Amino acid sequence: MTRIFFSFFIVSQILALPLKKQDYIDFIEARYSGDTSTVDSMITENFMYNHVPYVGLGIFTEYVESELVVTGIVDDSIQTALDIGDRIHEINGTNANTFGQDFNGPVGDMQTLILTKSGDSTFQDLTIPLAEYQYRQNNVSFYESILNYATIWYSYEIKYIDILKEKEKAIVYYVWKGSKDEGGPVYQFYAMEAFYSDKKSELIYQVDALWSEKQFRDQFK
Repeated sequence: MTRIFFSFFIVSQILALPLKKQDYIDFIEARYSGDTSTVDSMITENFMYNHVPYVGLGIFTEYVESELVVTGIVDDSIQTALDIGDRIHEINGTNANTFGQDFNGPVGDMQTLILTKSGDSTFQDLTIPLAEYQYRQNNVSFYESILNYATIWYSYEIKYIDILKEKEKAIVYYVWKGSKDEGGPVYQFYAMEAFYSDKKSELIYQVDALWSEKQFRDQFK
């Protein structure tokens, strides 16, 4: 009897309890509140967050002094024409603005930019095709993004519409609403994400943001 009990004790320590629906809620709540310690306790070291694939130029930009400055490249194996530090002045004949880039169209659609390359003051005309990109975050960049996100919003609430779970996979559908200032305008978005957990550790190793209608509409001019 003692040997059986001891064996059961060892197995129970090795095999983690399966994730429940509340665990996914706890993860999402920690994520939007900037609670990196809770998030860290629930994910693997090789965790990956895969954003929704989209059609565009595969760049991150920041509006500085009437120009869009390229601050990041999603995939430099696809986007080879632009570099970090390039300054975009016009997009398809329209001045760059605070709303950021406006690259609408299907894959292969050509975009005409007037820009100055990083470290150069000479204006260049550049025509670049749209392509499909997918932004992926490891645990380090995911921590950074949720900390930055948490500092922006004064208050928020999340309503969980549905949670479907089957073995080591769960799909969570929810709506997020938040305000940047007390009594300020309320913004909202709907999200659907697929969670994948390791069978042995029951830690989350991957989250996929699923298809959204906006990604489809943005391909039309």
